[in-house]
Amino acid sequence: AVVSTQSGHYGRGFFKKQKSHPDVHKLLCIETLQRCCPDNTFGKECQECPGGTTKPCSGHGSCEGAGDREGKGTCNCDMGYNGTTCDTCKDMFIRNAENNECESCSSLCEGQCVGIGPKGCTQCIKGYELDETEGCKDIDECTKEGMGCGDPLEDCVNSPGTFECVCKAGYHRVQGKCQLEGTDFTNILIIVGVHVVLAILGISSLGFRGALIFVLFYLVSMVAFIIAKYHKEGTLGFW
Repeated sequence: AVVSTQSGHYGRGFFKKQKSHPDVHKLLCIETLQRCCPDNTFGKECQECPGGTTKPCSGHGSCEGAGDREGKGTCNCDMGYNGTTCDTCKDMFIRNAENNECESCSSLCEGQCVGIGPKGCTQCIKGYELDETEGCKDIDECTKEGMGCGDPLEDCVNSPGTFECVCKAGYHRVQGKCQLEGTDFTNILIIVGVHVVLAILGISSLGFRGALIFVLFYLVSMVAFIIAKYHKEGTLGFW
């Protein structure tokens, strides 16, 4: 009965206060129960969040436990920001003087930058080099002496940060080397075989000894010619 009476008295008192105090959250949670704190304050004494109540965490993060008497009040910084009040830039970020925001360094930078974009790099990633006007600039390996492709049957194709060696038109890569399409050791044997048949057919018009000398000379000449031709071009797959 006592509890009921007290509850009724508390309830009537609360509603009387509510008429003159329309902010229910402030009246009930902050002032009456003392479980909450005003916006952007925290802890038992409702102290201000780092950076103040107007712009906590420098406007670049959130105050942990803000509005809670058990809150910690530490700043959880947004991406790119650091420090107890989120007022400094993280590594690989740089402050943009135009808008005072922390922006990420260019993806072409190797390590920390000193400015925005490729011009702000002090070192470049692989495949790029520092240029006085452009900052980190792609290296055209195809035009650099001592770089690119060394095989005369290959074309050098440059792309951002790298390059590729592709076989010239009419050639394809076999065992790491470019050779004529459809040209391999099997085809060479077929060519030689056809000519051997033709040579044998010529025996009927020559004596046996003369025909034998002709065939041997012909075979040696054909094999030497084919090997010399494709070895010079670098397209003999088994050579």
